[in-house]
Amino acid sequence: MKKNILKLTVSALFSVIALASCATINSGAALASNTPIGSKVGETKSTIICGVISLNADGNNIQKAAEKASIKNVTQVEYIDQLVFGGVLINHTTRVYGE
Repeated sequence: MKKNILKLTVSALFSVIALASCATINSGAALASNTPIGSKVGETKSTIICGVISLNADGNNIQKAAEKASIKNVTQVEYIDQLVFGGVLINHTTRVYGE
């Protein structure tokens, strides 16, 4: 009976860890000194599978994100990565700020 409870506990713990989602935000430093972040925000997204296959990788860049928000002067860039299923999927977002 104790072995079954231990197996169930370990399995439940592994399932929670494997299915949990976490996010990291890598905020780049301001690109222009003494400049406010900006009133416009643009972002692009892509999904990376198993760290190898990237969906929409060519559209996930600073220039595309700036174009979406009509930003001509980029002052700040953020990269946000959200790990899904223990890192099997990575939702990557590039966010730009500016005027």
